[in-house]
Amino acid sequence: MDLITPLLDWISHNPTWAGLFVMLVAFSESLALVGLFLPGAAMMFGIGALVGTGHMALWPTLVWAAVGAIAGDGVSFWLGRHFHQRIKVMWPFRTHPELMGRSIDFFYRHGGKSILFGRFIGPIRPIIPAVAGMLEMSPSRFFVVNVISGLLWAPVYVLPGMVFASSVGLAAEAATRLAILGGLLIVLILLFVWLLRISFDWVHHHTFLPMRSLLEWSRLHPVMGKMPAAILDPQHPEARGLTMLALLLVCAASALLILIQFIDTDGLLLNLNQYIYLTLQNLRSPPMDHIMVAITELGDSIVLATLFITIFGWLAWQRRWQAAAHWAAAAAFALVLSQTLKLSTQIVRPVSIYDGASAFSFPSGHTTLSMVIYGFLAVLIAHELSYQMRKIVYAITGIVILMIAFSRLYLGAHWFTDVMGGMLFGLVWISLLGIAYRSHPSLSLPVRGLITATGLSLLLATSWNYASNFENDLQRYAIKRTTSELTINQWWEDEWKNLPASRSDLRGYHDHPLTIQYAGSLQDLEELLANDGWLRPEQLNALNWLKWLNQEGAITDLPVVPQVHDGRNESLLLVRDIGKQKTMMTLRLWQTDIILQPGNIKLWIGNASLLWLPEKDTSLNIPRTGADFETPLITLEQQLQMVPEKRLQQQKKEHINGQALMQLRGR
Repeated sequence: MDLITPLLDWISHNPTWAGLFVMLVAFSESLALVGLFLPGAAMMFGIGALVGTGHMALWPTLVWAAVGAIAGDGVSFWLGRHFHQRIKVMWPFRTHPELMGRSIDFFYRHGGKSILFGRFIGPIRPIIPAVAGMLEMSPSRFFVVNVISGLLWAPVYVLPGMVFASSVGLAAEAATRLAILGGLLIVLILLFVWLLRISFDWVHHHTFLPMRSLLEWSRLHPVMGKMPAAILDPQHPEARGLTMLALLLVCAASALLILIQFIDTDGLLLNLNQYIYLTLQNLRSPPMDHIMVAITELGDSIVLATLFITIFGWLAWQRRWQAAAHWAAAAAFALVLSQTLKLSTQIVRPVSIYDGASAFSFPSGHTTLSMVIYGFLAVLIAHELSYQMRKIVYAITGIVILMIAFSRLYLGAHWFTDVMGGMLFGLVWISLLGIAYRSHPSLSLPVRGLITATGLSLLLATSWNYASNFENDLQRYAIKRTTSELTINQWWEDEWKNLPASRSDLRGYHDHPLTIQYAGSLQDLEELLANDGWLRPEQLNALNWLKWLNQEGAITDLPVVPQVHDGRNESLLLVRDIGKQKTMMTLRLWQTDIILQPGNIKLWIGNASLLWLPEKDTSLNIPRTGADFETPLITLEQQLQMVPEKRLQQQKKEHINGQALMQLRGR
């Protein structure tokens, strides 16, 4: 910190030099071949983080970055135009002939658009402009595309770092668990893409000889070789061999389950299931619940059935009967496998949310069917594409399947072993089916038509499913809570001590004390406080967060970030203007799981606090909760003199002197 703080201060006080540095990084990132060795993306992310913390201004930084990127590509273009074909034998271009070859092919395929596309494609990014110059692209045309691509490139590389830095403060304001879970998802996706790329390359380069040896063995053993021949031999009929393999997979799955239950006498898998389930339930928050329910609906039966029928009908219309047969076999077996295993194992879900066979847990039907439907659809599409494009198709499909699988864990619908079993069985089946499909001659598919049919089907099915079932699914997957009852006197005299003393965002997170307990109607309290200037703030939505970019606006004109306590947003959020442009008061109350008798009175818990805007300009001008919870509580007491209340001291382990607590009883 002794070194970082002076550096940050220097950057804040020398914006021109900082901007020149940004331009130099962007220039070097775009310069021919230099960008291969410079960690430009990481550096631009760090620059974006400085914007997010307020040490650099957003718009000047974007301008400096765009100018540097445009200049870098311009110099590279001039080098190619000046040296022409000689550039291929000049250092350092001659040391990377494979990249030069890929860049030339890319330019011939996409023409002028390659300058725009290439700006965002890692290995060829710093070579494409030089190739464009070498191949005599018109300077005026290059200039137009270069400027457009540079203006797009700057925010794409700067904004992620800015958002990340801003989200650090936003996470503490809204929900630390939301930031933790978001980071976990990003890590999982990056790890998955990395593993997929390595696996894809390894399989592509190392499976030819083993498959050829297996095919030769199958020809020498006509009885035992029927199953591998059904997959690998183009002259061998598939149906019988694939049916035998499907039955073998069912038997292997059942045997695996029996073996696991026999071996797992010490409860290792049981403990792992419980640990992952409880950990993810502790990370739940209302915003992430909405996201995960929307994701899990991508694996709903209505969406997958619509997609299956649409693609099958399209394949039949195109008279691609072999592809249609494989498509039908993929879905039929996945459905039979998941239902057979559910009924035979009858493993209970973490929570009861379905009836019939779906009430059982193993394997995850969402995961199994999503793996097979989306996975084999990727096989059909990738079969018609180049090697590089196949990797992109499989990566996108894999991320969708991974997110659906994770959503089942997050929502508590399945155990970890359910999801892993579904992914494993689905992956094995589409691998076998995919190899068989690619090994046997078939008519090529009109890939654009297939992608169009897929997109339209998913758009219509997901839109209808979301509009019809989203709210019901939110309730279905909501955290199951148990309500307890107390008498009013029990709470008033002694039981108030057992309520949480701090906002429960994550265990060990005690920065926001809960200083108010209120029994009564929220509507009555809101009407009473309205006379003293307490109002509901503008509700945060998908558009009005842009007001946070306004550095001159008053805090009362900005949307307030909702906070999470015990997996819930506030039931009541009020703010009060105190005559300062950068500070205001707020009152937040959350519902508890306690009902007071007589009268079925709800009990609420919350706090009064001060919201403030950072003195230093940041990219997002987000109202933050201050550390002073005593002053607003005193102000609130003075305004509620007609309401029965008690001032108490609530002990907290980390505060020896305790904290102020106000009990309120409604009128």
